[in-house]
Parts: sequence; structure tokens; C-alpha cells
Amino acid sequence: MDEPGDNEVGYDDGASSTEVVDAVGGLLRLLLFAGAALSAVCFWSLSGLAGLPWVDGALGTLLFVVVPTLACAQLPLIGDTPIERVPAYGSSIVTLWSLGALCWIVGTWGEGPGAIGLGSIGGSALVGWTSVGTAVALALMVAFRAVSLRIGVADSRLLRDLLPQTGGERRLFAWLSLAAGVGEEVAYRGYGLTLLAGVIGPWPAAVLTSLVFGAMHTYQGVLGVLRTTLLGLWMAAIFLWSGSLWPAVLTHTLLDLIAGIWLGERLIVTREDLARRKG
Repeated sequence: MDEPGDNEVGYDDGASSTEVVDAVGGLLRLLLFAGAALSAVCFWSLSGLAGLPWVDGALGTLLFVVVPTLACAQLPLIGDTPIERVPAYGSSIVTLWSLGALCWIVGTWGEGPGAIGLGSIGGSALVGWTSVGTAVALALMVAFRAVSLRIGVADSRLLRDLLPQTGGERRLFAWLSLAAGVGEEVAYRGYGLTLLAGVIGPWPAAVLTSLVFGAMHTYQGVLGVLRTTLLGLWMAAIFLWSGSLWPAVLTHTLLDLIAGIWLGERLIVTREDLARRKG
């Protein structure tokens, strides 16, 4: 098992299988109960208090509560089970495209792509915002690596195991990067942020959707959640400042490609990195 410093979900090696099953079951019941309660509150807040159409209330609840709850619930189920990358990539691609397509259909219904920021943008503006967006996002990733080394916290085992290792895995991961760039940006920035902006304002909506976005990445550990929350906030800022979702889509896709395929091993902090630093 990995050491406690990895910030991973784990169990005492001395615990019996019954104790582990009971612990996992209890945690899952707690998460599902909390998710059900929050779902009811979210739907009532959006459709009741804010007066949004029921379809927006339902889809907003799916994005802001159901998806992150399921993301958290899968961690105790995975435990120390080895990850099969290809099936994991494939299921994530299907999920992300489906979520993005659903939000695109609801968000553009009767109003067109511009309603969720997918209108036209000049070529120079697109290149400029994407270049700046990607550079800042990569700098944030590098900064978090430095912080991880400084405070002695390694990235989660699951995050390390999900990095592609073979040529075939890298090709599939490229498709996953595209699905994440399009699907997550359409869902959480284009649709989700726009939906909440009409209720609480654009920047509070940017903060709230970024917190949810971070919660979806609990498999990356505590620092990983903070990292993805800040990256989500940066994508939201690009969207709000540029007036278009396209730079955020391209920035997200490029970041996943670069950080996942080319720089993944250099950006992730392992226990061996921490041991060498201490030595």
C-alpha cells in the first residue's frame, strides 16, 4: 500500500476484509445520502427560488451535485485496485461527450451556440487567448509541483496510474483530452457558469462552478483538487474576459495533451521524488 503522505484513500493493512467492506459501505451510504439531500436543495434553489425552467434545474443539479458526488463515491470502491487505463479512458470519453452534448442541446435550445459562448471569435483573438491561457495554466501546474515538493506531499497513486504508458494509450488519451476540453468546458463553463451567472452574477458563478469542477477530481488528492479548482477558475476567467468559450476549450485540450502525454512524469510528484529531496 502507498504511504499516508500520498493523500490517498486507503485502509489499514491489519484490518479484516469485513471491516474494510463495512467502512466502504458506510462511507458510500453517507456520500449518497448527502448527495440526495444536496440534489433536492439544488433543484429547489434553481427551479423554485431562482425560477429557472425545470430542465435547467434538473441539468444544473446533475452538474453541480450528482456528477461530483459520483466522482467522490468511486474512490472508496477503487481502493488499491489496479487501474486498467484503456477501459478508464474509454468510459470517460463516453461520459464527457454525453455530458457536453446534453448541455449543448439544453443550453443552445432556441437561442443558438452564442448562448453558451460558442459564437464566432476572431482568429487573432482566439490564438492570443489560447496561447496566454495555456502558458498560465502550465505555469500553475509547475508551481503546484514546486509546492508539493516543498511541503512533502506526493500526488495520488490513481493520478500516476492513469498516465498513458504505451503508444496506443497515448493516442486514446489524446481523444480523452479532446473530450475533456470540449465536454467539460461546454458543461461547466459554457452552460453551468452561464446558468448561474443569471442568478448570482458571473464571478460568483465562476467561483462556484470551479469548486464543483475541483470536487470532480478528488482522485487527484487534496492538492490535485485545489489545483483543478484554480485551473477551472482560470478557464472561467478566460471565458468571461474573452467573451467566447473557444479559447477555454482549446486551452483545456492543449493542457491535458501536454500535461498528460508529454510532461506528465515531470509534473507529478512521487514518493521517490520526496525521498530524493530529503536525501
